[in-house]
Amino acid sequence: MARILGIVLMFLLFNLAGNCCAATSEPFVDPMRPVRYQEPVVTPPTMTKSTLEKIRNWQLTAVLISAGRSVAVINGKSLQVGELLDGYKLIQIDSNRVVLKNKQRRLVLRRAGTGLKKMSQNKDIRKGSKP
Repeated sequence: MARILGIVLMFLLFNLAGNCCAATSEPFVDPMRPVRYQEPVVTPPTMTKSTLEKIRNWQLTAVLISAGRSVAVINGKSLQVGELLDGYKLIQIDSNRVVLKNKQRRLVLRRAGTGLKKMSQNKDIRKGSKP
């Protein structure tokens, strides 16, 4: 009986010790950090309005993916992976999007549509009917 009571008591002590350490709400602070240390504030680079407008007007109009090569047509210009467009390097070509990157920014351009034409929804055209 004393042995069981000792095991239960030990289990409760380990459980309480584990819960008290896990329940602290303060974040971990590096003990080697200087006393009045402040995290550096990193602000994202700003773009000029003209550059931003030019990038917003970019359009991905076509994508060709084959075993030998991949080509994306952006604003009428054919580009392959690794080529530059106004300082942005084309790093990835997918079937419906491309990824461009420069030193500060990563851009994703998506194709506007699938390129497929819709069938006519005219209800007068039925299978086997005469015009």
